[in-house]
Amino acid sequence: FIIELIFIGWAEGRRWADIIKPGCVNTDPIFPNNKLTGTDVGYPGGLWFDPLGWGSGSPAKLKELRTKEIKNGRLAMLAVMGAWFQAIYTGTGPIDNLFAHLADPGHATIFAAFKG
Repeated sequence: FIIELIFIGWAEGRRWADIIKPGCVNTDPIFPNNKLTGTDVGYPGGLWFDPLGWGSGSPAKLKELRTKEIKNGRLAMLAVMGAWFQAIYTGTGPIDNLFAHLADPGHATIFAAFKG
């Protein structure tokens, strides 16, 4: 968890620096010969961001992929919030609840949890 926070903090710090001073982070920190060109301010890019090249081509395709990325991120946050709520309300984690439901699908449901 701590390592993840460090990496996210590094990425967000670079994004914030690019918002404050556009173009200041266009040099790849690992491979200085790679320069980013044509990227939007505050949006990531570069050698490691799109290794399969799905975003290359038309700007409309890139905009569609960015929209999908945002929507999937929001859906993932909602899923984590659901797992968090489930763990707090039932006192067990999502995996334990899944195994309980698979063992007794007729009674180990969300409705049984709210019934008390």
